[in-house]
Amino acid sequence: MAVNGIDTSAAAAAASKAKNDKTTSANSSLDKDAFLQLLVTQMQYQDPLEPTDNTEYMSQLAQFSELESMNNLSSSFSKSQALGLVGQYVILNTTNAAGAQTQVAGLVQYVTVKDNQALLCVDDKYYTMDEFDSVVDYDYVEYMQSKEAEKNTEEAASTTKDTTETVNTDN
Repeated sequence: MAVNGIDTSAAAAAASKAKNDKTTSANSSLDKDAFLQLLVTQMQYQDPLEPTDNTEYMSQLAQFSELESMNNLSSSFSKSQALGLVGQYVILNTTNAAGAQTQVAGLVQYVTVKDNQALLCVDDKYYTMDEFDSVVDYDYVEYMQSKEAEKNTEEAASTTKDTTETVNTDN
């Protein structure tokens, strides 16, 4: 279902840029497994005559625990945000098979979590939260659709009137 009267092209461009930036930063950042490997390597190759102080290892482990907790909190927040969208009318920016950006709009039927990622079900298709663009009040959508229908009815009536006048002039 298309939403007329709502210009989200600027938001779509910004979302696309943010998604590309997020992909680039995710590829260049270290995850928790890499952090632990670095810590183990550091322990293996320390100078045996001057071993590293235990407090330094404890500090690094505390930083690692804090980082993991922040990641878990971020993941939980993202999931709860998705759950709050159930029953809401949303606009999603998607990329089709040809690589072109398209917009999908509809009611979020339900949210499911797969591979620790929240998926929105709109019109029986699944979309990630990365594709989420905006929430639109459903009453506003109905209002805009009724205005569009009125406009189409007026244009059809005007076309019919012009045709009738043309036919009457020929007599």
